[in-house]
Amino acid sequence: MSHKNQEIMLGNVAIARGLVEGGLEVMTAYPGTPSSEILPGVLGFRDRDGLPIYIEWSVNEKVALDVGLGAALAGKWTAVAMKQVGFNVALDAAIHAREVPVKGALVIISADDPGPHSSQTEQDTRQIAFIEGFAVLDPSSPQEGKEMAAYALTLSHKFGVPVILRPVNRVSHARQNIPLGPVNKVVEDPPADVTKLTFKERMALLTEEVTKNPPFLETRAETTGEYSLGILASGMAYRVACDILERLGLEERVPVLKLGMTYPFPEKTVKEFTTRIGKVLILEEPDMGIEWLLDPSDTLLGRRSGHVPSEGELNTDRVFQVLAPILKENGLIDEIPEPPKNLLDIISGMHLPPRPPNLCPGCVHRAAFYAIRHTFPNGVYTGDIGCYTLGITLGAVDTVLDMGASVNIGSGFASTYTQDGADVPVLATIGDSTFYHSGIHSLMDAVMHDRRFILVLLDNSITAMTGMQPTPEFGKSLTGTGTAVTIPELLEACGVKWVKEVDPYRVPEMEALLREARDFVQGPEGSIAVLWVKRPCIIYAKSQGMLEVLFPRMKVTEHCVGCKVCLNTFGCPALVWNERKQQVEINPAICIGCGTCTYVCPQNKSGAGLFSIHEDYLLNEVML
Repeated sequence: MSHKNQEIMLGNVAIARGLVEGGLEVMTAYPGTPSSEILPGVLGFRDRDGLPIYIEWSVNEKVALDVGLGAALAGKWTAVAMKQVGFNVALDAAIHAREVPVKGALVIISADDPGPHSSQTEQDTRQIAFIEGFAVLDPSSPQEGKEMAAYALTLSHKFGVPVILRPVNRVSHARQNIPLGPVNKVVEDPPADVTKLTFKERMALLTEEVTKNPPFLETRAETTGEYSLGILASGMAYRVACDILERLGLEERVPVLKLGMTYPFPEKTVKEFTTRIGKVLILEEPDMGIEWLLDPSDTLLGRRSGHVPSEGELNTDRVFQVLAPILKENGLIDEIPEPPKNLLDIISGMHLPPRPPNLCPGCVHRAAFYAIRHTFPNGVYTGDIGCYTLGITLGAVDTVLDMGASVNIGSGFASTYTQDGADVPVLATIGDSTFYHSGIHSLMDAVMHDRRFILVLLDNSITAMTGMQPTPEFGKSLTGTGTAVTIPELLEACGVKWVKEVDPYRVPEMEALLREARDFVQGPEGSIAVLWVKRPCIIYAKSQGMLEVLFPRMKVTEHCVGCKVCLNTFGCPALVWNERKQQVEINPAICIGCGTCTYVCPQNKSGAGLFSIHEDYLLNEVML
């Protein structure tokens, strides 16, 4: 929905708008949920308004930050976006970036994922900021994210320091009506020649300014009276707490202090608030931040006191469970009211069949994982970060750590088995985007040390999990120019001696190549073998008109014996169980006709079971 001066925006798009209105000139990022929509948001506003903003998807977060820092040192107002675990990759660069005064501006957006909903770990960027002394802003809504983004650029320029903006997933993915402002860079002269000051001296000047008038500080209810309970909060937890108090009619009886900038910490303001109130509940996520900066006290209720869960997202249900008993204990309610209906409880009462995360119907990774598992059922499978992490559901992923770790952990297993004389196949899987991100150095190390294992490089031609961002293989940047960096060239440059390409839909061919790779690995001159498994992502192929859709293409014959091998070992969502017939059926609405299930069906080996209406017709003939 769009109006003349306002638009309903996703939180990340609102942040992008704030950056654009704040004078952004350079934007770099690496995609990762919940941050992925920020750069496309800037791209949209840039193209719509004809703005001279340079934008790039970098190959990883460290590269993004290094490029952004270079631009900021040269005088450009720059923002760099990533998710919280991506900030770990860029952390070395970020810490050193503090030391050199930026001539332009540098805003680091690290989107946290309390829960976590789409990350391997839950962590709090604010804690890193506190330890290393970064200014950090903690938005509680899309609108505040927009305002903070513009403010962060100005603050960074004024004091020559990087500023961190830390939205959480519920801010990044909420929607709000956002007023549109003019694109107008506000350039304020620094209070001193910051280029001659150390980082600590520059931060001291920044601290002095924000302490006099703390930005984005908000108080709900008067704090001059006597109160038995108050709430000190930041981020989305603040919004949740206020909503619950309003539902209970207590918004005037329980004062709430929100900190929008959590560092530098407004100690004087917080102390004045806490000393006027009997007890103060601290609500923040996903970990201690504000509470970390306060001295322990019997009047402070939070994670230290055990009142607030030590991990996980502070959604409405959890905050209600925390807040209601405290309200009763302090005489603010007589009885604990019925909690809001929990969506998960409602769903569990409907007795629906479980639907765990699953790869898409016809996903090229499912075919590859089936071939891996079927060829080496007793192997060790080291996995990585991407859609293909769901190989866990197929029993073909044993370990997941971080991006690029499948190669390194595979090296660790392989060297151990070599040392012990054990005959155990080791197969590492890594996606093309992750390979570009952090797999290349790992591969070089494996080659240099003659590691004996198989690397299955799952190339679906796109960064699928985070929104179909292009990889360096495309050879086209967001500016429309660029040079392709291809996987075969990189494998050759890394010194890999055995490389074969295969289409994962051709399961027997892939299984034969896996056995060939194993023979090479075990040979006298053996080292790492790379099987390059190449086939475009189904979703991406459909979006680009690369996939011809003809239904029905596959069906199950009357010879199906109901053994459920296809359901249990392959798990394609297009395969469904007919309880009445005691047979497997194919849902033509979602089947894409890849034909991989014909290799899975035991009955098909005798000519029965699954078959293709278009004999020997696979997607090789319809996908470019």
